[in-house]
Amino acid sequence: MNAPVKTWYASAANAPLHHPTKETPMNRTFCNLAAAFSMLLLSACAGSGLSTRDNDNYFNASVGGVNHTGQYLYGFSINGSFGGNASEYGGGNAGVCCVRLPVVYRPGLTADIKYNLLINDGKDDNWKTKIGVPVEPYTESGDVYVHFFPNDQIRVVVSLSGPSGSKHPIPYPVNPDQVRGDVRK
Repeated sequence: MNAPVKTWYASAANAPLHHPTKETPMNRTFCNLAAAFSMLLLSACAGSGLSTRDNDNYFNASVGGVNHTGQYLYGFSINGSFGGNASEYGGGNAGVCCVRLPVVYRPGLTADIKYNLLINDGKDDNWKTKIGVPVEPYTESGDVYVHFFPNDQIRVVVSLSGPSGSKHPIPYPVNPDQVRGDVRK
């Protein structure tokens, strides 16, 4: 009885071209889906501004919203990147990633803002868009804060200090209906 002969190959280049599994429509579908999903992930990263091009000329900044109105800010975006939400007369630190800005401020720098300040005691959406909102001049990299004021006024600032910090360029919102300071009877 002859034992089967095993052939050992010194390298994969010398091995015969043989795939151990049979190609089926299910295998092909799985491979196509995996390739499409990989491309989707790569394009999402590129679209978020996380590319490596112009690394020395641009920086990625987190985004935060600050609401100076009596309406709940249900959501907003800046140049297509989601920015979060904010309560009436409130806001927080920049915690949403990211938008890309030039390291050196240049005059004419603007942002497109889409936002939803709820109306009718929060029962109805009120989506609006403002195109070409000026980004205020900045001297150093920081986070981007979008400030929403009554009458659809919007200001965009870049700051290392959060909205409640003393070095933030715009004072933190104050609810005019709340009593401030020392109250004496």
